[in-house]
Amino acid sequence: MGLTGDESCAHRPAAEAEAPEPDPPSPEEAARLVDEAFRMDEDWGTLVWLVMTTGLRRGEACILRWSRVNLEVSEIDIRSSYRLRKGVGTEKDTKTHQMRRIALDTETIGLLRELKDRWRKRLNNLGLELTEDMYVFTGCRQPVPTVPYSPHGVSSRYKDMATRLGIDTHIHALRHYSATELLSAGIDLRTVAGRLGHGGGGATTLRVYAAWVAASDRKAAELLGSRMPKRRRTGKKDTWEG
Repeated sequence: MGLTGDESCAHRPAAEAEAPEPDPPSPEEAARLVDEAFRMDEDWGTLVWLVMTTGLRRGEACILRWSRVNLEVSEIDIRSSYRLRKGVGTEKDTKTHQMRRIALDTETIGLLRELKDRWRKRLNNLGLELTEDMYVFTGCRQPVPTVPYSPHGVSSRYKDMATRLGIDTHIHALRHYSATELLSAGIDLRTVAGRLGHGGGGATTLRVYAAWVAASDRKAAELLGSRMPKRRRTGKKDTWEG
């Protein structure tokens, strides 16, 4: 089994590693993708939505347990990732060996509540109870959420879905979508880096998303300019309005 892009990059010398070129879907494509995911399966739609709104890596989403989802304070706790090699799954540290908490919006919390309720009902029908150590997401053929969703299964299902829609993309591009949308909206670099789990106080985020940071900086300049007092020329001397 070949290495994923993240894994192969980890084995390259730092001097040789090239800055990645983010390829997020457009807002229109993102809307089509999430709509199709929910049409296919409510659970699958919730996974795609969560990755899109939080920028989780696929292994982080696959290993997420209910004990790491705080529905009362609207946040998730990311402490590990899931790797599957030669059919053997292992839980490991996140890529940057950092833990992080990510705030969730009201819509996402609502979707997670609905997902948890669905799992309670399914398990009750089997005479079982949902426990906090069970996984939030699992494969569509897995009746009990005691086995994580396969990262390769997530990538394959997402790619097949996108291909049917005529969109050339992959699951990791949703992470880029989350980052670029936040930066384009003017969210500061440190906050975006924290949500993504980037180290270096934003240095990695700046390196990867430099074009979007520059665009956000331009937007900030135009916003400030629009709020400045307007100059009025009288022909005698310069005066200021405001």
